[in-house]
Amino acid sequence: MKDATSTDRSCHWCGAKLYFVQGRGWVHEEGGIYMMYCPDCGWKGAPYPSPTRCPRCHSRAIRDDHCALPEE
Repeated sequence: MKDATSTDRSCHWCGAKLYFVQGRGWVHEEGGIYMMYCPDCGWKGAPYPSPTRCPRCHSRAIRDDHCALPEE
């Protein structure tokens, strides 16, 4: 991931590894702040930039699941 600093912090909500990106803060491994999901096909991910349609089925029903929050 470009301009990211590796860390051993994990996400409070999903347990995934987080990275700190200068100017953006904590992000998931794919680069997105928000973990997203699609209720239509079950896709889940945290791409950056955040999509407005599901990358798998192209549904507009895509939703935010949670934002990156490092565990204390």
